[in-house]
Amino acid sequence: MTASHPTTMVIAPSGYGKTSAVAEWAATHDGQIAWLTLGPFDADGKNLGASAALALQSLARSTGRPDLAELLSFDAAELTPAAAFDLLTEALVDVSEPIHLVIDDAHRAEDELSTGLLGALLEGTCDALRVVVVGTSYVEIALSRLVLQTPGAVIRSRELAFDVREVEGLRAEQQHPFTAEAILEQTGGWPIAVRAVQMAGARPDHVTHSPDSVLRRYIDVHVLGALPDDIERFVRVAALCSTLTPELAQSITGESDAGELLERCVQMGLFLDRFETATGSLYRWHDVLSHQCERILEQRDPELRRQILRAAAVHLSEEDPLASARYWIRAGDTDAAVRTILSGWTRLVVGSEAGSLDRWCASVPHPYADDPRILMIRACAQDVIGHHDVAMMLAARADGRASEQEEIPGFADLKARARLFLVDDRAELAEAITTVRAQLEAPDGVDLGDRAALQYLLGWSELRHRTSPGLMVQLFATAASDATAAGDHTLARRSLGHLAHALAWAGRLHEADDVLAQRLELIDEGSWASYAGGSAATAAAFSAYWRDDQSQAVAAAQRAIRSGGSAISFPGAARMLYAFAAAASRDAPACQRAAREVQGLPTVTLQGVEWPAFRHAAFAALNEAAGRRELALRIVARYENTTDLPLITVVLSGIASRAGNARLAVEMLRRIEAYDAISYVKVSRLLAEAVVVWREDRRAQARGLVEQALEIAAPEDLRRPFAGAGLDARQMLAAQLTWGTPHDTFLTACLTPREAGGPLQSLSDRERDVFSHLRSSRTMQEIADVMGVSINTVKTHQRAIYRKLGVASRREAVRLFA
Repeated sequence: MTASHPTTMVIAPSGYGKTSAVAEWAATHDGQIAWLTLGPFDADGKNLGASAALALQSLARSTGRPDLAELLSFDAAELTPAAAFDLLTEALVDVSEPIHLVIDDAHRAEDELSTGLLGALLEGTCDALRVVVVGTSYVEIALSRLVLQTPGAVIRSRELAFDVREVEGLRAEQQHPFTAEAILEQTGGWPIAVRAVQMAGARPDHVTHSPDSVLRRYIDVHVLGALPDDIERFVRVAALCSTLTPELAQSITGESDAGELLERCVQMGLFLDRFETATGSLYRWHDVLSHQCERILEQRDPELRRQILRAAAVHLSEEDPLASARYWIRAGDTDAAVRTILSGWTRLVVGSEAGSLDRWCASVPHPYADDPRILMIRACAQDVIGHHDVAMMLAARADGRASEQEEIPGFADLKARARLFLVDDRAELAEAITTVRAQLEAPDGVDLGDRAALQYLLGWSELRHRTSPGLMVQLFATAASDATAAGDHTLARRSLGHLAHALAWAGRLHEADDVLAQRLELIDEGSWASYAGGSAATAAAFSAYWRDDQSQAVAAAQRAIRSGGSAISFPGAARMLYAFAAAASRDAPACQRAAREVQGLPTVTLQGVEWPAFRHAAFAALNEAAGRRELALRIVARYENTTDLPLITVVLSGIASRAGNARLAVEMLRRIEAYDAISYVKVSRLLAEAVVVWREDRRAQARGLVEQALEIAAPEDLRRPFAGAGLDARQMLAAQLTWGTPHDTFLTACLTPREAGGPLQSLSDRERDVFSHLRSSRTMQEIADVMGVSINTVKTHQRAIYRKLGVASRREAVRLFA
């Protein structure tokens, strides 16, 4: 692992002790090391990048080192790979020596290994990071360019094979009757075979160069057969699960002291490694031993083998449905595997494994792969991955296959859930929500894990349908609680992010703040993060807009937009909020940038969301800000009779009121009285009604309406309806201050003009000075020298600037004001 190569590749077939060799190096290395072991379905570029960032963040948390603290300031799953790379590189700029990231079992990523954030890290352009890639020969194919460019950075099987000196050391420990040369001749230095000889004390008999059955017989007779009886019985069974916890080991072996037996195996060097995880110890058998033990048992007692695999599948059915299904397949019971997936697919899709689930479904043999239920599950997974057209094709195929058969058990309920992903029509979405709610409320409905996923999915659907703000909040809050109880921390965190957005949308701004505070320093992984990521940043933009803190609203909206999430999800809503905030700030460059972002909004209704209305409202706000009031009012007229778009109605009614048509504003807001539980809806209606009666010289009534609005708005610090009021309304509010109100401090703050100038106005004088230097070609040290301060002071200001401007890197900050 030489320091001269930013990426080191350890490439060799199974049995060469790649992981053990790197782990031994890690144990003696003085520097900091983060470790990531890939799973059997880790073949998604975005997932891999988020997992690598999570490994580095885990290192930062476990060490508590100040120079790694900046690693905890971002969520890689909610950023594009380029933005995540910029943030990660800048987060490591203060480290005194490079840190190492080990990617074990890297071959499982296949061709995705060189893509996304992980691919950028492997290129070696982050000076403070060294990457060690450990895997079989597929790594050489996936990273062929790196291998060819830096052959000295590749450690192969010939370097890992034991030499005479190493074999002699092992032979001396065990006092074997045959020479090191004889062992080396028979084994070729293959570490797994040499270690087998070490343990068994028997002649290897050309282990390496004989057929697989010779090695199997050697392990059976000389390795396992030489163990104490209790350990031998335990290993022959436990090794069928290549990775296991003490609980799983107990389930498949029936041994109440399975944890102690695993530790004895580790201490004896029995081809078993132990890893500490957040949830406890995890053990992993060497692939060769696990494979050979299964083949031995398959030959000797195939029914016992199936029984063990079935026990593993049952144990994992709730905790990890995909792993459970794989054990069922190995046990030869595809029916049970399909039943497991049919039971747990919802949590897999809304979790972080949509891609893995789709690959599993595609891999099952016929006729299962063409089962309408499996096809419909694949449709949902493909939609989450981002392949909407493929999803619709699979759904149509599922419907076609179902129509050719008699009633298929569970298909109707599964299709109802699938419609929550796939339908665009709002009426159809409402019908699907009703059907799935009935499933959730049924006495024999779903278990805790699936209940949390289903509640989350219903909340997500209600968020798009927007008919019941209170129900939306309840569903996400309950989903977060149930997911935590079920141990699904990813779904719990995501539910909290959506809960924050639901609370902000409902005008419950302080509650949204409380939830957002719980999501600090957390990462969300998987396909769903791309499908529906950016909820927390969008919630922050929502709250800042209604509090009339438009610079922060713009910054938060930019964070959501660059999260890499789908344009038909939270980043789409953030584009609209960006336009509203830019228009409210009257900052011309910000309005121009917002107009470009709004062009990215869909032009048709998708998944029940009326995106054309979002586009039109955004352009109405921008046109009004640019002085093109007639264009804005045309859009107002188009939506004046709308009854189910509360946010858009409030914004458009404000345009009407500022144009002098307060009565139209009142009529528009009364049509959405069903949404009066939303604070900004009711406050806007009360103010509009107050303006109408104020113009009719009914001052006392107007004063009472304003006071009602203040009583709702002040506790939430809901300023925008007052700050954005028209001339008549501002005169009325000024009179309210003259009359006297318990909320005079709040109202005065609302009516006090904010300093114009856009996002840069949020910077302090010192930060603006630093930013002027950042726009030059000077290095950080040169900036510090010019300003006469330390480089750490410059970096502190730099981080504050990025946070306030809503950017991730120096390049992005400069481009923002180019």
